[in-house]
Amino acid sequence: MGARRALALLLCLLLPCAALAEEAPAIEGDYFVQPTINMDADLRLGYVAARGVEINPFLCTERDLVSLNQLVFESVVELDDDMKPVPLLADSWTKDGSTWTFTLRSGIVFHNGAPLTAMEVVTSYQRFLNGSEDNPYYGRVSLIKEMEAVDERTLRVTFRMSGYGALYAMTFPVVQSSTIADAMPRGTGPYWYTQYYTGIGVRLEANPLWWKKDPQIHSVAAVNYADSGDALEALRTNEINILCTQSNKAAVNRKLADLTSMDYQTNNYEMLIPNLQDTSVMGDIRMRQAVMYALDRASIAENAYLGMGVQCEVPVNPGGWLYESQSAVYYYSPERALQLLLECGWKDLTGDGMLNKIESVILRDLTVNIVTYNEPTSNVRENAADLVASYLQQVGVNARVTVYTKSKCVQEIKNGNYDLALVGIQLSEIPDLSPLLKAGGTLNMNSFRNDDMELLLAQVATAQTEEELRSIYSQIQMLVVERLPLLGLVFRNGTVLSKRSLGGLSGLRVGDMLNGIEFMTN
Repeated sequence: MGARRALALLLCLLLPCAALAEEAPAIEGDYFVQPTINMDADLRLGYVAARGVEINPFLCTERDLVSLNQLVFESVVELDDDMKPVPLLADSWTKDGSTWTFTLRSGIVFHNGAPLTAMEVVTSYQRFLNGSEDNPYYGRVSLIKEMEAVDERTLRVTFRMSGYGALYAMTFPVVQSSTIADAMPRGTGPYWYTQYYTGIGVRLEANPLWWKKDPQIHSVAAVNYADSGDALEALRTNEINILCTQSNKAAVNRKLADLTSMDYQTNNYEMLIPNLQDTSVMGDIRMRQAVMYALDRASIAENAYLGMGVQCEVPVNPGGWLYESQSAVYYYSPERALQLLLECGWKDLTGDGMLNKIESVILRDLTVNIVTYNEPTSNVRENAADLVASYLQQVGVNARVTVYTKSKCVQEIKNGNYDLALVGIQLSEIPDLSPLLKAGGTLNMNSFRNDDMELLLAQVATAQTEEELRSIYSQIQMLVVERLPLLGLVFRNGTVLSKRSLGGLSGLRVGDMLNGIEFMTN
């Protein structure tokens, strides 16, 4: 073991020089030669990213590169397969009000042989806090009020919240301080970067100094593609043998005999926002319940979202530890939907199968206006809205779909010119549904307010134990399906496609789509 560590340390000292030498393109005669990534690797993967982007975690905002960074950098606390905080670089912690004391594991070193210390964690925290708000870790470190290194292995952190959920703030990458500004900084993870050319690709090698067992996959070569279509074509032609994607084009490929696949969860939640004003038929809770019973959400997930979604009535991912399974109270029942519509006074008075009622001697049809928008490269949401409309038509509702641009759709919702709005929102990994369910929340588009909900949302920040937090989250979810401020459809999924076995991967999620590749069999 001593000889192996000595060799590893020598490689650490030599590697940064080699990497820096490769950052500029080579010159041959009067022409620049396009730099290339060494593709002789145990694993060849593809990723989609814009040209010119950085892989340095303090500057990186590209989803696929953030996921690659998870193989290189580790955090004080990590999220396990159920999305629950567990120790990683920390060995243990204690709590006193809003102040937590973390004890780091002993003997952990960075890729360049420098020891992990509490001050290294502080330096990374400060760099993220002083960086761009667009960085995926900025929101987490913003929950930290103060951080200090007590000694080499002891870290004292004061959070802006007193509850158990503060642990989620400690899931940012820890980078060796002397390499913070490098194109390829050093971490403590199972791999390190040896090559990176923006717009071309990246190469990773197994870290011989890793504090866990040796990775089975010793080298990874990743190629940058302009879009998912190019990456899928590269997979079909064996240029790469693994690809992580959220593209709808992957739906067909998941069923090909020569590919294996594994879905990963995202925080992209698709839902119907009901207009809660008295001027809309959706202001009646029975109407909202009728819609939930009228929709075959499993079919919508399979057909509109092409099987790349998991139906869910509440904005809590069913793959996580905070999900309350008892919240799945609505099932596909056109009969129950019709019963509720009849209770609201709607009947088929004309014999044409459509519901109506007489108001002030005027025959009024039951009409529901659905608004939505498409993503720039996909009409999946429009297809989903059309399916929703077709299910409502089957129970006698005259449902009409209007597709706007995203900005126009948001404006129509603000103006109240809708009955249902089909939208997709990005939820945070941090347990906090206040933006969506709190009065005045940034994602609370229909101005929902409920006193019980306000109290529960406030208690989330102060829940002292995981049991208490889970209990509060359970109550929030049951209140959502009781009051229906939103009508949940699906959480969108991504998928990992591969020409080889995916055994060893587990707990995959957006931003960490390759979790466990170090334990895959070569």
